[in-house]
Amino acid sequence: MEPPTVLMCRILAVLSVMKLGLKPPVAVGQTKVAGVVGQEVILPCSLTRQMTSVTWKFQKRTHTTRRQESQEDIVIKYHINVFKGKAPMANRSELITTNFSLKVQNLAPYDVGEYTCESGHRGDTVQLVVFGVTELTKYLLHDQVLFVSLQQYSPVQNKITVTWWDNKDMEVTSEQSQTDQYSLHKSGLRITDSGKWKCKINLQFKPFDLDIPFDVIVIGFKELERKILYAAVNTTVSFSYLLNLWEVKWTGSLKAHLDWKAKADDNYREIMNFSITNQELTSPKQIKRFGFQGVEKPFKQLNVTLSKVLFEDAGWYQFRVTFDFGHLKTAIHLVVMTVSATPTGPLSKGAEVTLHCQLSALPLQKGLLIWHRVNGTKEESKQVIHREVEVKARTAGLWRCSFVLENKTLISVDYMLEEAAEWIMYALTVAITVASVALLLFVSLCTFICTAWQRRKRRAERMVRVRQDLLQNRTCQCQHRLRIDYFEA
Repeated sequence: MEPPTVLMCRILAVLSVMKLGLKPPVAVGQTKVAGVVGQEVILPCSLTRQMTSVTWKFQKRTHTTRRQESQEDIVIKYHINVFKGKAPMANRSELITTNFSLKVQNLAPYDVGEYTCESGHRGDTVQLVVFGVTELTKYLLHDQVLFVSLQQYSPVQNKITVTWWDNKDMEVTSEQSQTDQYSLHKSGLRITDSGKWKCKINLQFKPFDLDIPFDVIVIGFKELERKILYAAVNTTVSFSYLLNLWEVKWTGSLKAHLDWKAKADDNYREIMNFSITNQELTSPKQIKRFGFQGVEKPFKQLNVTLSKVLFEDAGWYQFRVTFDFGHLKTAIHLVVMTVSATPTGPLSKGAEVTLHCQLSALPLQKGLLIWHRVNGTKEESKQVIHREVEVKARTAGLWRCSFVLENKTLISVDYMLEEAAEWIMYALTVAITVASVALLLFVSLCTFICTAWQRRKRRAERMVRVRQDLLQNRTCQCQHRLRIDYFEA
């Protein structure tokens, strides 16, 4: 039973209203509904009797230091036609005439408050609670920290349960702060984390389960196929760096640099630089032995080639990208292998040659550096866990130096050790062949000259005989005519 003072106050209030001729609406009940910033919500009107007109009013309470103030505005008024009031959400609201529910679109934080559905002397109050998450920067960078908090734009007396879900629909760890705001803290972002994340809220009032989606966009390098490249001296090696700018539809400008250092504790030295504006690449100046190639528009990948690799080219090649909101960098370690022999040249019989094999650096996961003769015996091989290995070679043939890590050969270089006797035989064979060809040419020339001389000699002899025959025939004819003349005389 109520105290007499409270009862007397209620009676005086009713008498005062009756004296003024007013009939206040009778409250049917109060409902609590939750919504999300940027989404739409439907506020139900539970008046059951047949209604020909309805008015939705919005009452926002503000708390000052001394008292609580409230302001009431009309959202929508319906009587034959629909009229919109002056409430902040009036232009974003619409009346569902089938059940006189109020639909509010594109919710804003200041939409929280009490909404009253009135028809005649009856009224139904709905309390709107709005949730949201802290606004994130449009782009996050690889390895940055994601921090997002749940925002409650009006106090909620009921218990709520908050869970966070990533773009793969996997629940991630959530933390509750002392101010009763739930937050998510995730470090070490990767580009695979880009996508639609969700904050799921379990309520004790409608709609009971609420999802607040938010976008996480991470810019970074795609995973390198190999962070360590192996190359032999005098070969060509290629460095490829792939950014996901086109996947996240990034537009803007950036500056990029290719740096190099010989040792892990050295400082990087710039090799080349270039810029990208609106996904269009400005190619840098060409540098000796360095080739530059990029997918220019839209920019996707940077390819750098280094030809005629020297042992001194070994080291770390870092691709560094600078944005207005941070920077990214990734490096590829180039390991160079070289082989040599002391002394150089062919292997003499009974002699010994020292074969050297050297790596510019040994990776953190130590492997085996192995010298062995191809198709040789175990005694002709040597393996160490260092970056240099030497072997004494007494047998000519094909020798191979290999770097093996976890039973996988990462690089191998061959060295052909010639035998001295075979070298001399080869040189003698070449000399004999050359001499034989020269002799054959000389004999052919002499034969041609002799044949021509003999032909000229026979031709001259035939000419002499012909002349003699002609002279003899002429003498015989003269003597025969003298005899005929004598007898005739």
